[in-house]
Amino acid sequence: MEWKPEVESLFSRVVEQVPLLFRPMVKPRLRKEAEKQCVDRCAFWVTTDDLLSALFEITPSQFQAECVTMVRNLGHDPERYLKLKDIRGLYQKSWNDFIEAFHPSNYHITLYVTDRCNEQCKHCAVDLWKRPDLPIEDWIRIVDNVEFTLRDRGRRGVYIFFGGEPTVRRDLPQLIQHCGKIGAHHALATNGLLFKDDYARMCADNGMSHVFISLDSGNPEKASQIRGVKKAGDLARRAIETAQRHGLFVIVNFVVMKQNIDEMQEMKDLVEGWGAAPYMRCVIKTGTAAEHWGEVGLTHEEYRRFYDFKYKHAVEAVRNGNAGLLPIFDVWDWTPFMEEFKTPEERTAVEWGVGCQACRSISGVDVNGDFLPCYYPTQLKLGNVLHTPFAEIMESPLFVKIRDRHKDSGKCTTCPSGSTCGGGCGVHSECETGDFFASVPYCWSPHEHHEAGEPVALGATSRPASGLVQIGLPKPGLAPTVNA
Repeated sequence: MEWKPEVESLFSRVVEQVPLLFRPMVKPRLRKEAEKQCVDRCAFWVTTDDLLSALFEITPSQFQAECVTMVRNLGHDPERYLKLKDIRGLYQKSWNDFIEAFHPSNYHITLYVTDRCNEQCKHCAVDLWKRPDLPIEDWIRIVDNVEFTLRDRGRRGVYIFFGGEPTVRRDLPQLIQHCGKIGAHHALATNGLLFKDDYARMCADNGMSHVFISLDSGNPEKASQIRGVKKAGDLARRAIETAQRHGLFVIVNFVVMKQNIDEMQEMKDLVEGWGAAPYMRCVIKTGTAAEHWGEVGLTHEEYRRFYDFKYKHAVEAVRNGNAGLLPIFDVWDWTPFMEEFKTPEERTAVEWGVGCQACRSISGVDVNGDFLPCYYPTQLKLGNVLHTPFAEIMESPLFVKIRDRHKDSGKCTTCPSGSTCGGGCGVHSECETGDFFASVPYCWSPHEHHEAGEPVALGATSRPASGLVQIGLPKPGLAPTVNA
């Protein structure tokens, strides 16, 4: 956890205001709580908001009045921090009451346990059948390497078994059982063909919290055509019912591509009617999809249509006081052509998931153990977690550069919304330009950008007059995965 000099200075000034008798107790508690506030919003730099919200959090109720006076004497508005503390507290309670695996401080790691698959999707982000599987014992070592490093840092992992099709590995239950044994959050991303009662029961018995099931059309014939397998749609529907019968929360992966872009609203309504959560993610030009881009790819305007649909619901939810109803994947790559935060309360309500989350709350491990910045396969690798301690990878300059959302070229380098959207999707940038650190090609920002090299304060206001309003009682969010 990192502290900026000005926040460290404020920390010292706060401690100096505490009666001498209580300082030895307050100082470490305040630092620990401020860092916890930072972790809980999936961030890495402790801010003034974190510090002063933490101060109110650790102060007993009988001393709150003195705390208000102290904060005011330091030149800050105490009411603001009391309000932010309350908003964060509501989210904390709702996540804990729902499923702990969806807490925003968790790090979602997609594990590409195989390149093999029993379907023939042309939109797949993976190059199928190209590489051998690692032994399952190696995947157990990878999970241990990542999980215990995260626990040392006050975080937890969520391990999403992916492929290819992970259930074609007959030894995958050993990895699922290991995650259950060590108390690690874990999930399965499957097409559902092999996901029957016995498999679902095994997943539930080992503490799995949720399952991603892929379905690309509400029309069974069309779903089978997209997947290249007869009755693929019917079997996915069967898998959804099976998972729900065994108490597993279901997220339906719906990859938006040329064949189904007209079904977005229909699929959203259909999946929600089943009691599942729709996860809509656009096809991306990598892996098998790149080879069939003429059949599955989206145009520039179709990408905008997808994002407009996706974020219309996000903005409406925030305006109606239901920000917490949003799954994390409906805000995590929030881009600057959308409306921006107008108040600290608005930012606090969704800051845990806004912007590019690569090396923050999502990453991947390739089939050979290479660590990927995002959960999509990329040419950019950050080391190999089978052979390198994960702590070394997390502390590497390249990891930190991605985590802190640096862009090397294009208009994102001078955009005042950089701290909000993080420069958009680095995988899109890599697929379209060959450079993960280039500006995202799909951006309709209304901002007037500064000349290259001119200093810009990230988060500075240069936006349309409208903003997000009425942040209300939050509800739990969900975790992302890749299109299957």
